[in-house]
Amino acid sequence: MGRTTSAGRQRPGKPSRHPAGPRSRWSSATALVVTFALGFAVAFASGSWTSGPDATQRRITELEQAEARRDVEQVGTLTELARGGRERLAPVLEAMAKAAPPHDAAPPAAPAIDEVRGWRDVVSAEVRRYAETPSAGNGVNVARTGMRTAVEQLAAAVDGFAAAVTAPRPLADELLTLAGAQRTLALRTWSVAALQLDVISIHAGKGHVHVYLPSGPGSGTIPADTAPEGSG
Repeated sequence: MGRTTSAGRQRPGKPSRHPAGPRSRWSSATALVVTFALGFAVAFASGSWTSGPDATQRRITELEQAEARRDVEQVGTLTELARGGRERLAPVLEAMAKAAPPHDAAPPAAPAIDEVRGWRDVVSAEVRRYAETPSAGNGVNVARTGMRTAVEQLAAAVDGFAAAVTAPRPLADELLTLAGAQRTLALRTWSVAALQLDVISIHAGKGHVHVYLPSGPGSGTIPADTAPEGSG
């Protein structure tokens, strides 16, 4: 009889080793993809919670509220500036009206040079007060720009009066008339700005504020309304 060899037998106690087949590799890849997808979904959900549409809207609301608070503060600051300007400019405007009466109510009378220099000091200081333009909303910016333009026009009127002082007649009379017209334009510009300030003051919850400059009848300025200060 021939010998039986053990080449085709498996040794007991030692499991056979098979290389990983396509199915096991596919299962591992599938698990990896699912894990990645779940992680991405969680990250997206948590990110949306803090940076989604709701968070954006909250941020917009915060900015709008901050802007509203800033404008309320700027309305108060501009009101105080305008009230002070009205007190400082009123004597100058009264003297200008005597030098160049509106609507030819009386012949022009050239002021003294020292008097004009005093006007220039007052008006130039007022122009400097409006040199800075703090950040504010459109309503405040319109009012401030109007008042700044008005005092700049008054400065131009002062230059006209100064030129009239040293000019011979009849040129002096013509220069006085032109300076008076420039003053009237300044008063009209200020009245528009004062109306704007009145409107935004009411909107800001501060009520009516009347900072109109004295202009007299027939000047073409916008008159103040009859509502009491602070009402509305």
